[in-house]
Amino acid sequence: MKSLIGLALCMTMFVPTASADTPAQTQGELKSLERQRAAAILQRDIPALRALMDRRYAHIESRGRARSKTELLTALERGDIRFKVYENESTEVQLLDDGDAALVTGIFRSAAAEGSAKIFRGRYVRVWVRQQDGWKNTYHQATEIRPVQSACPCD
Repeated sequence: MKSLIGLALCMTMFVPTASADTPAQTQGELKSLERQRAAAILQRDIPALRALMDRRYAHIESRGRARSKTELLTALERGDIRFKVYENESTEVQLLDDGDAALVTGIFRSAAAEGSAKIFRGRYVRVWVRQQDGWKNTYHQATEIRPVQSACPCD
């Protein structure tokens, strides 16, 4: 009987449980994780990013380049990607799947570390999923914000 109780206790450790947090608390937690993510990108803090990212993480850059978690972390670690500015200007959190997933959107700005790089502004979308060891960022996509064209060449 003791082994069955032990097995049952062991199994409950691996069953995701619904959070008792309110939606506002969960949104606040995700906004905090977004700030941590931005700081880790800026500082090229690989261990922090590794902890925030899901193993199946997908990263789509503003110009369409796709990278896996390993590819992005390797590029940051080698210094292929370096920023002197990287911050979120706005962050909106939409909870999904009864609060176990979230769509986070907003505007960010960045500037590459090399030379006199201009400030880049873009919109982002990220998907976060609640896992047993906390929230994990599973997907990121960015799109550059460009000035509106006065005339469309397609007319």
